[in-house]
Amino acid sequence: MASYTPNLDLLKKSPVTDGDDMFNVETMLNENWDRIDRGVGDYTAPAQKMGLTGDLSVGASLGVLANIGNVHVWRKTVTTEEEVPAGYKLVDDNTDRTLDDVPNALINLGNSNQRTAYINCADSITVDDGGGISLNSATTHYQANDALNAASWLRGKYIKLYYINDFGNWFGPPALDQNKTYYVPNDAQISVNSATIIVDKLQRVDAYPLTPPGTHITYLTSTNRNAYQEGDNEVPAKYELGPIIEESYKVVGLSSGQNQESYRYGDTPQVSIDGVILPDSLKNGITLYCTAESANTANSTLRGKFLIRPGSFSNANFPVNKVVFIPLDALFTYNEGGDYYLYLDKYQEVIGVPGVPANTSIEYLGVLGEKSKIQVLSYVGTGTSGEANACSVTASFPIEVLFSLGATGIIFSDPDAPGILNGDWGTNANGVMFGKYLTTTFAEHMGFNEGTGTSLGKKSADGKTFYWYNKTFSVTNVSGRLYYFLALG
Repeated sequence: MASYTPNLDLLKKSPVTDGDDMFNVETMLNENWDRIDRGVGDYTAPAQKMGLTGDLSVGASLGVLANIGNVHVWRKTVTTEEEVPAGYKLVDDNTDRTLDDVPNALINLGNSNQRTAYINCADSITVDDGGGISLNSATTHYQANDALNAASWLRGKYIKLYYINDFGNWFGPPALDQNKTYYVPNDAQISVNSATIIVDKLQRVDAYPLTPPGTHITYLTSTNRNAYQEGDNEVPAKYELGPIIEESYKVVGLSSGQNQESYRYGDTPQVSIDGVILPDSLKNGITLYCTAESANTANSTLRGKFLIRPGSFSNANFPVNKVVFIPLDALFTYNEGGDYYLYLDKYQEVIGVPGVPANTSIEYLGVLGEKSKIQVLSYVGTGTSGEANACSVTASFPIEVLFSLGATGIIFSDPDAPGILNGDWGTNANGVMFGKYLTTTFAEHMGFNEGTGTSLGKKSADGKTFYWYNKTFSVTNVSGRLYYFLALG
């Protein structure tokens, strides 16, 4: 008999007792989706009130919690003089959409009796003021025979996918999200493998809400310290080279009579303002074969270049629709006498870094959950002076503020005990140094002073060490005297 899940009260049919029941779209699908949607709304609302943007799914939220202490936060400020209507942009979906060993899969419609997956298609979409997307006059396709003429109802359409986990079988690529809307370009190549629809090009619809006039602040998060650039107004997007992946990859394989793969390459990829590497910016084409000659061609042509495998024609396992860099010491080889595949021994990840759009500023705030740090530092004076003998203290963390507390052995308290001489806090003396104002070069009026002369200060490149001296005499550096400082970070 049917049962219900303990958390969201979702209906579950039993394959043993309910196998002959007629499929009911309302109770078996729509009501379950509504319950899931209400559950999602409950936990995303607090994050949205905080101004957090990006993926607010359960997995993403738990991921942030799991990385507390390693989640970097930026403040994004957008200033608009006029209202910016809600809208959307299309972003190439370059995820690996392999389903049951079929690459570039979109969905498996199952057989005519199951109806375990379906697609809603529309010529246009509407984005509401909150950034929500709805399909206009959508049509639904769920029959297995619909796959045979899929091209006629997919090309140039906006689509939403609906998968069902039917007795352990998932009917869509895990990389594709049922909560998102996609667009199938008019030039997409569409084919069918049994009931699986294959689409070689797919774009994700990224919607944005209405922005009223004024100043709007949101907060960006990432475990990557370099995920966002800081600055004001039109800082261009860029790319960075990531880790080198050293693994033997099949660049060309042998399957179904195919022993060739088409690739594109170029000197420099372009990056969109939101940090997406643009595959179409690699214009040069090359076809590789399972031959020693092709290995030689690849070595002479592709090393030191950016490369993408835009489609799949053989059983090669090199990443599809992903821009990578081929290091100068990478090696293409042909395994003659073995499996006769063409191999590559390494490639390097390419990471897109978003730019800063017009009328926008992005400021780095620090690490989420990071605690303030405090440390008492000290040193014994040497009686020397001048830049060559600058005083310094080093903390175990980058210093934000350094206070001079004084030195021992100067005054005594009652009862009789060593005391400290408080720093001179007059207009001619500096009892504090600030990390945000220091550079790695000595600058005047930036160091500790004791009332006369000109002080200079600087910090180390990592911000953990502060240096200072006085142009005319020894400052906080009486020979044999123990000086104390309080560092905050």
